Amino acid sequence: MEIPSEQPVYSVYESKGRALIPKTASLVLLAIVFYLGVLLNVSLLELDAAQETSLKVGALLLLLFLILIGIILAVRKVRTPYHFYSNRLVRGKEIIYYNQIINTSAHLDPIDKIFKTYSINLGKNFFLRHIPEQIQLSNYLQQLINYAKTQNF
Repeated sequence: MEIPSEQPVYSVYESKGRALIPKTASLVLLAIVFYLGVLLNVSLLELDAAQETSLKVGALLLLLFLILIGIILAVRKVRTPYHFYSNRLVRGKEIIYYNQIINTSAHLDPIDKIFKTYSINLGKNFFLRHIPEQIQLSNYLQQLINYAKTQNF
C-alpha cells in the first residue's frame, strides 16, 4: 500500500547527546573487555613476538573499525526524525497509525534524567526515544489520537 506524499504536520528529532554518548561509551567498554580477552588468549598461545604483535594489532584495528561502524549507525539513526502526519507517525520505514497507539505516557530512566530526555512506548514496538524534556509530546499525541478517531482514519 503506497501512501500518498504529503508534508508532515510536525517533526521531532532525538537528543543527539542522549543517543550518542551512552552508545559510544558502551561500545568502548565492550571493546576493552573483548581486547583484554584477546590479550589473555594470545598470551596463552605459544607464538613468537611478531605473530603476537600482529594478532594484537589486528584485533585492535578490528575493534576500532567496529566502534566506528557502531557510531556511524547511531548517528544515522539520530538524524532520522519522527514525522507526525494527520493519521500516522513515521520514522524511516516504521509507521504507526494513531488509532493503534495504546500509550502516550512518558517514561524516564536514570540516563534520561541526566540528559533531560524521556521516551514513550506507543505500542506495536514503536518507541519515541530520547525526546528532549522541552518538547512535550504526550498531550499532542493524545490530541492527534482523538482527532484520528473523530475523522475515522
